[in-house]
Amino acid sequence: MKKRIMIFGDSNTWGWNPCNDLVSPLQRWDDETRWSGVLQKDLGEDYLVIPEGLNGRTSVWNDPIEEYRCGKDQIIPCLDSHAPLDLVIIMVGTNDLKCRYTVSAQDIANGVGIIVDKTLHQAGAFNPAGPKVLLICPPPLGHVENGVFAHMFEGNVEKSKKMPPFFQGVAKTYGVEYFDAGTVIESSKEDGLHLQADQHEILGHEIAKIVKKML
Repeated sequence: MKKRIMIFGDSNTWGWNPCNDLVSPLQRWDDETRWSGVLQKDLGEDYLVIPEGLNGRTSVWNDPIEEYRCGKDQIIPCLDSHAPLDLVIIMVGTNDLKCRYTVSAQDIANGVGIIVDKTLHQAGAFNPAGPKVLLICPPPLGHVENGVFAHMFEGNVEKSKKMPPFFQGVAKTYGVEYFDAGTVIESSKEDGLHLQADQHEILGHEIAKIVKKML
C-alpha cells in the first residue's frame, strides 16, 4: 500500500495565484505547480500526497466574515476522511495574522499547537506505526501594503516574522518534526501573502527531503 500523506493547509496549499484581484474569477496554480504536486513527483509512486488546502483557514479562530474556516474544527474530519495515514503535514497560521483576530505571534503558534495535539490524539486515523506530524511555519508576510490584502493584514508584517521560534517551541513540546518555510521561500511581491510558482517548486523539493527521512 502506498504511504499516505495529508497536507492540512490554507490558500498556499490550495494554490492561490498571487495575481488574483478579488474581483475576477479566482486563478489557482495547477496540480503539478503547487508544492503538494512537486512533493508528490519527488516522492514517486510509492506515496500518495493528499492536499487539504482551504482558503482563509485559521488555527482556532472562527471567522465572522468567511465562515467555516476554523482548522481546529476541521482537522478530525479530514484525518478520518483520508485514513489510514502515515504522515500529516500542517502549515497554517498565516490567516491568523488578519487584523480581525488581533492575536500575538505566540497565540498563533499555540492555536496551531491545538491542531497538532488533536492530530496526535487521533491515533486511529494512522497506520500501526502511529501518528507522525511535520509542522511547517509559514513564510512571513511580504509587502502586503502593495496588494489587495493591504487592509486585511495591515501592520502585521513584523508579527509574522516573530512566528518561527514559537512554532518551533510548539513542535518541541509535542515532539514532532519542524521546518521553517521562511528559510527557503518568500511571499510574492504581488500580494505579499501567496507563493509564486518558483516558490512552490522550492518548497515542494525541500519538504520531500524531510518526508523521505521521516518515512
